[in-house]
Amino acid sequence: MFRVFFLWLMVFSGVILISAQSNPETSQLLDKAYKSLYENPDNAFQILQNIDENKESELIKQRVQIILSRAYNFKGDYAKSIEQSIDNLNKNRNENNSFYAYYALAQQYQSLRLYKQSIRISQNLVDKASKIKSKQYPENLLAYIYQLHASNLMVEKKWKEAEENLNQSHSQLKNTDEDFIISIENQIYQTFIYISQYQIDKAKKLVYEIQEKLKKTPQYVFLRAFNLDNLGRINFLKKDYSKSTENLNEALELIQNKPYNALKYRIYDDLSKNYLALKNEDLYQKYYSIYKEQTDKLDQSKKEALRNLIKLNEQYEAKRIENSQSNFVNNILIIFIICLIGIIAIILISISEKRKAKSIQKQIEFYTKQQEFIEKLSQKEVVPEEKTEKSESETSRKTPLISKEKEADILSRLEEFEKSEKFLSKEMSLAVLAGQLETNTKYLSEIINKYKEKNYNNYINELRINYIAYLLKTDSAYLNYKVSYLAEKAGFSSHSAFTTVFKSVTGISPNTYIQQLTQNK
Repeated sequence: MFRVFFLWLMVFSGVILISAQSNPETSQLLDKAYKSLYENPDNAFQILQNIDENKESELIKQRVQIILSRAYNFKGDYAKSIEQSIDNLNKNRNENNSFYAYYALAQQYQSLRLYKQSIRISQNLVDKASKIKSKQYPENLLAYIYQLHASNLMVEKKWKEAEENLNQSHSQLKNTDEDFIISIENQIYQTFIYISQYQIDKAKKLVYEIQEKLKKTPQYVFLRAFNLDNLGRINFLKKDYSKSTENLNEALELIQNKPYNALKYRIYDDLSKNYLALKNEDLYQKYYSIYKEQTDKLDQSKKEALRNLIKLNEQYEAKRIENSQSNFVNNILIIFIICLIGIIAIILISISEKRKAKSIQKQIEFYTKQQEFIEKLSQKEVVPEEKTEKSESETSRKTPLISKEKEADILSRLEEFEKSEKFLSKEMSLAVLAGQLETNTKYLSEIINKYKEKNYNNYINELRINYIAYLLKTDSAYLNYKVSYLAEKAGFSSHSAFTTVFKSVTGISPNTYIQQLTQNK
């Protein structure tokens, strides 16, 4: 999951280029606005107010709009950001000016996790690299294009191709302040590639190199905080959770009073995972709550951005229809596809967040029940074997109204049954259990439903899963067993049935649960 979040934030490194057509004063203002994005994006808005766009070239106007788009993106205001990019695109859909605008649009698609649309555009721009170089664009436009395409390839886990594009991006750079920032961003991308391939030593070495370079420019707090967050992730993978927490808190302190909401969201998520690993329940709940609140806000902004994307493209397509009736069918098809993409994206985001929240809630509930199960096992007493067991026909014929005393007796016997391991038997059924407890199936089923708040099958399955989870937690030997053996041990008839029930009880699969326990050892 953290791969998606990383790329989603790093995609903000939009193309902010220097045009030879601008006067020196305008160039200085644009450079200052660009650098302020890494110091405090709110300052960029104030600086850009001093530029009269009506007196500037089309490339300068595009650069202003892209800086504004990035500033909104840093703040997590995706609706405003997409509005700037689409407006820029609608004004520059021609052969001479489109490279700028399409690059910005590809970034917006990536920030909204519409990766197929983004990579289609970035691949097209890379294919046209020679043509872009021949135009009146600065050389670092290509550096940004290769960087964007590298990030898209990272989503698809094409690490080698991603590194090649990062090298291409670096080869386009010169010794300017803007190019320095691009080079740092490229190194951060490279760090992520190392982390994803578990080349931890290389990743850590590169993070420290970045730290040394940023000591000369301490005002770039965004880059410093992002690099510290990567260092925190490296230490998390090394299971040094205390050091990881220290890195993350330092990163958070750098941007605490800055509007870098998307980066804060990432750090809160990482902090909650560290405190969970450190078994600090209070701080885990604190940062997970903040993370969840930030998630809801950012997702709402994303949904609004998708609606704006649909709306603005509809407006653009409507104008095209008015100007060219011959392209009516194609325009309608484009609008339909964009609307469909937006609707599907909104639905997928909502479903994903609901599933995640449900899974985490199940894990918390399971953790509580597991503690109760362990306490119950610590009070375990030897349960004597019954001298006789009643047959299913005998128990089913026992139908008189149950008394309070009998009800209490059955509950007491159930408690003893839970402390035994008899529920692991494949032969265990409602009828067999009723016979062992000297009652009938009807009363037993009613008591389980009433006091255990679940039916017989769920009751037995939960006992089995709790027991296997207890063995995995207390006996490290079980961590090396195959899931099929654990299923057999728990009394399940098949591997798939065990996996399905385990996930329904705990919120995670058996393999994920084993991995978590292994990491915490």
